[in-house]
Amino acid sequence: MSRSRIKIAHLGTFDVDNYGDLLFPHIAEFRLPNYEWKHISPTACKTVFEDGKEIISFNDAKKNNYDAVITGGGNIINLKPNHNTVYKGIRGFDYANLWVGAAKLAADQKIPYILNSPGISKSFEGRLHKKIAAATFCNASYVAFREQYSKKMAVEVLNYENKERNDYIVMPDTAFDIDKMWPIDYSQKSNCIVVNLNPRYHEPIKETVFYLDKISEKLKMPIKFVVIGACHGDYDFTLKVSKELKSENHIFNSTNLKESAHLIGNAKYFIGSSMHAFITALSYQVPALLVLNERPMHKFIGLLEIGELSSSVICKSFEDSFNKLGAPALLSKDVKISIQKKLDKHWNAIDKVVNSKKLSATNIYINNYQKILTGDSKFRNLLVRVKKLFSEIV
Repeated sequence: MSRSRIKIAHLGTFDVDNYGDLLFPHIAEFRLPNYEWKHISPTACKTVFEDGKEIISFNDAKKNNYDAVITGGGNIINLKPNHNTVYKGIRGFDYANLWVGAAKLAADQKIPYILNSPGISKSFEGRLHKKIAAATFCNASYVAFREQYSKKMAVEVLNYENKERNDYIVMPDTAFDIDKMWPIDYSQKSNCIVVNLNPRYHEPIKETVFYLDKISEKLKMPIKFVVIGACHGDYDFTLKVSKELKSENHIFNSTNLKESAHLIGNAKYFIGSSMHAFITALSYQVPALLVLNERPMHKFIGLLEIGELSSSVICKSFEDSFNKLGAPALLSKDVKISIQKKLDKHWNAIDKVVNSKKLSATNIYINNYQKILTGDSKFRNLLVRVKKLFSEIV
């Protein structure tokens, strides 16, 4: 009689139309193919990407038994109410389900819980939030963050609660495996610049159009736009820019993750604001620049540190990127080898933890996190209304 495969509950935002988030289920299965992976998200909504892995909702996932629980990558470690996230049409705290709820699931089933290189968006505020976060981090059997700033915020929470753990690690984003997972023929490079646009960073349109035309003229290449985050309104914005351009351009609005990765990997140059499109370019050795703003999020700073890249590859505008075309980001051979060695070690460590069958302990803050967050949110909203009323009276 053959032994059944180890079943893993893998949690993340795999139900959103965003290229980066949807890479993680593919990478997990590529790295540990002998496991039976169950990819879990707040909803079971299918995305526009036809090659996205099958998912089930968090509520349905709780009915099943697993051998380990893993919270995947992405900027998902927060305790925001849904109305401040992409899940604003649903009541509750669905991002919390992805890591605190994951820890509770592991504790209930007495199985290992693993944090697989996610990011923390910002420091935790308020005593209750810090207690929930500290309890969750402490209960994990293995903790890796994708940059040092997230690790620092986790350690700060533990210090606040007078808890100590010195085994948290910083690991390169697991998406750096993309060139191994989906290799390309480097002799078939396309003579084009791949660009991804995001209205959060690339307004006003006229300036973006003007400098994209200049970039295309200087590099003597056409532009191919890749739509990375439809959930952020990228396509509509890209279409507006495309119509204004004088230079040759084409919108590659693929519903296939692998095709999008290969478009970037086969380019001669990449410019954009997507972290995972940038990682894709770096992995395939495509010269790249990031166009963000004057205060880029710490996830980008941490990424440059891991890649041993100059902060100058972050541009504050397309005008800035035009002036920096001669000094793009490109991973050195030694750094690329180092990243791969670290990821090999990381996945081996996860494999060992899963097979160790280490028990996850229970905790009052983890067990009751939804009630605590709901009560805390109501109290915060009440304070806001009281302050507003008081200011009107005064």
